[in-house]
Amino acid sequence: MLIESICPKCGEINQVKETGEKLLFVKCKNNHFYDHVVIPYSRTAELKDDKRKKLEEMIVEKKFHRMSDKSTICLLIFENGYEVEGRSTVRDKADFRMVIGKDKAYEQALKKALVALGAYLV
Repeated sequence: MLIESICPKCGEINQVKETGEKLLFVKCKNNHFYDHVVIPYSRTAELKDDKRKKLEEMIVEKKFHRMSDKSTICLLIFENGYEVEGRSTVRDKADFRMVIGKDKAYEQALKKALVALGAYLV
């Protein structure tokens, strides 16, 4: 499986093959070497407070959009230009609440960002 890794020196996005190791040594396209910490992604995983704070400090802009009667999208734009999307959906449109949809989409986007931007949090 390929995962995205971002070089902390130049911001280059690299496709890295996951080998089951928790720490990967990566060479970016600009010949920078760095360690990438592999964090398994789980929908139920909780973000630790220190990592959450670091991620939130890196966010430049948050955008929310109601896509339909049942779904919301959150787009997080980071200071290095990287963008991560989170999504929330309900089964029945009568159950839709915009505030809850924004919260769920934001949490999912943060979890995806933790995977993609893990090198910055070490």
